[in-house]
Amino acid sequence: MAALLSSMTATASVAAPVMPIAPLTQEANAEDADKTNRLNINTASAQELSAVMIGVGLKRAEQIIKLREQLGGFTELEQLLDVKGIGLKTLEKNQGLIRLD
Repeated sequence: MAALLSSMTATASVAAPVMPIAPLTQEANAEDADKTNRLNINTASAQELSAVMIGVGLKRAEQIIKLREQLGGFTELEQLLDVKGIGLKTLEKNQGLIRLD
C-alpha cells in the first residue's frame, strides 16, 4: 500500500490554480488605452465625443462643445463636471479615453 501511495504521489501532477478571466468591458479598455489613442476633447466633434465617451450621447456631447467654446478650451478634465449629466462616475469611466492638448 505504501509503495502504491508513493508511486501515485510521484506521478501525480499538481495543476496550477486557474485564475478567472474578467470579461472585457469598455471601462477595462478605457483604462488600458494609450494616451495617443485617446480622444482630444478640445478638438473633437460632437459625433466623435458621443461615439467614444461612455455615457455621453449626442446631446450631452453638444453641451460639452458649448462649454468648451465658453471656456476657450478645457484645461482640466474635471471641467467636464460642469456639464449637466456628467458626474464623477462618468468622468472616471472616460478618463482613459480622453485627453487634453
